[in-house]
Parts: sequence; C-alpha cells; structure tokens
Amino acid sequence: MTTALVTGGTGFVGSHLVHRLVRDGERPHLVIRPHADTSNLQDIADKIVLHEHQGTTESLIHIVRAARPRCVFHLASVFVASHVPTDVEPLVRSNLLFASQLLEAMSAEGCLSVVNTGTTWQHFEGGDHRSVNLYAATKQAFESILDYYVDAHAIQAITLKLADTYGPNDKRGKLLALLANISESGESLDMSPGDQLIDLVHVDDVVRAFLVARTRLTRASAPQNESFAVTSGDTLSLRRLVATLEDAQKCELRILWGKRPYRNREVMSPWTEGSWLPGWSPTIPLSDGLKSLLESRHA
Repeated sequence: MTTALVTGGTGFVGSHLVHRLVRDGERPHLVIRPHADTSNLQDIADKIVLHEHQGTTESLIHIVRAARPRCVFHLASVFVASHVPTDVEPLVRSNLLFASQLLEAMSAEGCLSVVNTGTTWQHFEGGDHRSVNLYAATKQAFESILDYYVDAHAIQAITLKLADTYGPNDKRGKLLALLANISESGESLDMSPGDQLIDLVHVDDVVRAFLVARTRLTRASAPQNESFAVTSGDTLSLRRLVATLEDAQKCELRILWGKRPYRNREVMSPWTEGSWLPGWSPTIPLSDGLKSLLESRHA
C-alpha cells in the first residue's frame, strides 16, 4: 500500500486530497496541529493516521520516521489576504519555519519526494518574484529554501501554483459561498466594481493535479525542482461570475456594485502564463462545477 504524508489535510483542498487517497485504497498519514479541527475528516477517521506536530524539528522527524511515506503532499499554510502586524509571526512560522522543518525531517529520514503548494499570487501583474501580498511572499521565499534542499539533499520536488479553488464542503468563507448564501437569504452584499478577472479551478481537478505530480516524481531519475500552474485556462470577470451563478440559481442576486473599493494590490488579471503539469488539464467546466456546488448545499 502506498503511504503518503499530508500536511494541511484538515483544510479544504487537503481534506479532498485525503478523501481521494482513501478512496484509492491508501491509508494516508496527516501532520496536524494540536487541537486541530478534523471535522472535514470525520467520515474517514478510521482510515487515516493523525500525528500531532509539537512545533519542533525533532517532532517532525519522529512523524516522518513513523509514517515512512513514499511522498509528502505539503499543503499546510496560513493565508492572510491583507496582513496586519500581528499576522507576520504566524505567516512566517507556518509558511517558512514549519515548511523548512518538514524538508529537514524528510532529508533526515530519507523521504525524498514532495509535492509543494504555491500560489499564482506569486506573480503579481504577471511578473516573476513579484508577490501580491506577504502570504505569497512567504510562499516565494520557501521555494528558495526548497531549491537548497533539492540541490544539497537530493530531494525531488514539484510545486503546484494554485489559482482560486472551489467545490463542495468549503468552509473558508470564500466568494462563491458568500454568493450562494445571499441567493438563499435574499440579503444584499457590498462588492467592488467587479471588473477584476477570476480564475477558478474545481477542487477535484486540483486533487488530480497533486496525484499526477506524485506519479511524475516517482518516475524521475534524478533530483529535480519543477513548478507548474494549476489554472483553468479561462478567466471571467467577477460580474460575469455573478451572472453565471444567477443563471444556475434562476434568481437575481442583490449585489451592490462599487460599494467596496478594490483592495490594495488587487489582482485585476490573474497569472495565466504558467505551464500546466504534463498529463494534467482541468476537466470540470465552471457551469458543471457550480451546479454540483449548489446541489451539495441542499444534500
């Protein structure tokens, strides 16, 4: 049985990945924080193994030693769209310190394959090494640390830079959930002028990208550090997204356009220049994904 170690497995994308691994007959091991919310995994609690990380590198070494994974899926992160001073420490602790401890533990225990999670927000206005915010900057900084471990410790790595993700059972309070909520409540929602373009990828397509990346790593003959985009290949404006949801719901949403300003460094046009992972492409059209998302809310 293939053994995978997953960080961030209690989150939205991570929990979908863990469910897929279980459906495929695997028994994934998860690194979790003490007192982590594991409600997304209650239905498969007897099919996974949880390891609490106590914050030290030694703790992670023990976890990797116990799991003996063939591959690590690293999805754990702290996300903050616009940070304040108190956000700096948790962003650095999770996205840099913990991630670096993970690579050190992998190196110490001879686990040399990792699928890392990045973000298209590492490419503000399409540029290289221009981050939208501090969250994206920590992701970019970690890639430099990953470069070192690939070069010095023979780790094989693939970084998947994710666009916006969506799908059922999303508790993150993201835009689509807010829109679905007001479609049911009839309440109004203050929005920006709505001209920014959005790139949405269904979570099932994202999960498949992680699995394709693992297969690619198992076939690699030498240490490598590759980066690929997990994007839809298509974008639509926020206004068009609302119209698409209205069509699916057969209702008119009470959107107050222009009542909120664009945020500082608003992404008006998402990065779409990255190469897709060989063997992967998105398969779920937005219309189908929205339909399944809405149906899941009433299941």
